[in-house]
Amino acid sequence: MTTQPRPHSLGDLLRASAHRYADRTALVGPDLRLTYRDLDGCVDALAGRFREAGVRPGDRVGLHVARGPLALVGSAALMRAGAAYVPLDIAQPATRLRYIAQDAGLRLVVCDGAADPEGFGPEVSRLAVDGDDLRRRAEGGPDEDPDLPPGSAAYVMYTSGSTGRPKGVAVTHANVLAMLADALPLFGLGADEVWPLQHGHGFDISVWEMWAGVAVGATLVVVAGAATEDVEQLAELLLRHRPTRLHIVPSVFRHLADVVAEDELVVPLRNVTFCGEAVNYQAMATWAASQPGPAPQWLNSYGITETTVYNTLAELTAEDVARADPATPIGVGFRTSPVEVRTAAGPAVPGEVGEIYIGGRQVSPGYLGRPELTAERFVALPDRPGTWYRTGDLGRLGPDGGLRYLGRMDEQVKIRGFRVELGEIDFAMRGIGWVRDAACVVHASALGEPMLTAFVVPATGAAPPPERMLAGLRAELSARLPVHMLPNRVVAVPVLPLNANGKTNRRALAADLGG
Repeated sequence: MTTQPRPHSLGDLLRASAHRYADRTALVGPDLRLTYRDLDGCVDALAGRFREAGVRPGDRVGLHVARGPLALVGSAALMRAGAAYVPLDIAQPATRLRYIAQDAGLRLVVCDGAADPEGFGPEVSRLAVDGDDLRRRAEGGPDEDPDLPPGSAAYVMYTSGSTGRPKGVAVTHANVLAMLADALPLFGLGADEVWPLQHGHGFDISVWEMWAGVAVGATLVVVAGAATEDVEQLAELLLRHRPTRLHIVPSVFRHLADVVAEDELVVPLRNVTFCGEAVNYQAMATWAASQPGPAPQWLNSYGITETTVYNTLAELTAEDVARADPATPIGVGFRTSPVEVRTAAGPAVPGEVGEIYIGGRQVSPGYLGRPELTAERFVALPDRPGTWYRTGDLGRLGPDGGLRYLGRMDEQVKIRGFRVELGEIDFAMRGIGWVRDAACVVHASALGEPMLTAFVVPATGAAPPPERMLAGLRAELSARLPVHMLPNRVVAVPVLPLNANGKTNRRALAADLGG
């Protein structure tokens, strides 16, 4: 029996799957169906275009395309050309995208027609791709893939920054391959897997959705257009394609479960994996009660962009659902990705609360061009080898060694699965002419979902009237922040309360809301 060589890059992984699963359906989208052989040939052809445009190993290239097949094929082709792709979400404001392009040192942005040719500055070239690129195949066989050195970046993902500046996390091919090697056996994936590719390429869960699917020869169903936001359309897609698995943010799943129950839809999922937020037990109970067959296997994942998507996995039992403990089980660290809870004295004992640290092969090299921040978060421990990432998350160990997530130590929050630094919203609000001071807090809505309320100290005589203040604030911020960071409510106050350290007292503000 011939053993397949271990892949050294994600391009190698796709090439191996194209040989192993050549005629199996790899990608399904609007008016599109590609086998693994087709997908590999398409990626080869597009990588050739990128090389002709001057892309070289080690480059960083922006990818500014809508959710859909081109995001998957474009990212794979850039990596096959030896470059790292930098996701540029078309829904984000131009000023934010321009900052990312400059911070990442981009010379080229791959666009699908939705991009402004001048939007990234005169020093950045634009290369257009379209649906025809999904139909091209490499002629004369594939080019030889570049021999990437160890530590080569696969992508650079930008996350919210507390100083008002997004920060880029460089993640290597080796990081992603280590995550796949450890996580795939835990998911119990079969040979007939079908799952939606529903997260945009600027959300790191898309890395798992795509490359875990490629590794096992799964059929990836592209969720494009309105179906990414409209759960009615998502439900219709699930009925049409009958996926075996679903990877989903709990707040989106809550709406989906309500639609499935109200419309009496039968969606026989084998597995649902939650990511990005605390699980919603009521939604799980609603789904299970609405389906005629057994409930799907419920998995809860935990992971950080800086440590490559997934780092722990826990199976949630019927008892967990009934108990609905807010200290959500997140499992144990992967085989080569150890996870520890630590206090100032060292490793925590079971039942003791501490900060979650992650070590091992999935820890990324750090933040692009931010050596001080990298040194602050990527640290050496006195009693453990290697580099460990300080997550800023609080956790506690159970008697069985399983972890439970207890929230944040700082002012970072999760909104619709995205990491949001409240300080970045504050910084943007203070840049508005009629705002003298401002602070944002997160609290739960009546449905239990995270909401953002802005407390604003208006400049005398300059602010819009109260009934127009929220619309005015959101309009100003929409040019600087993505939609998930826009406040849902605004409260005008004469002054912001301070704590003993002279910082804004967000707890006092939240208490004013009853939170």
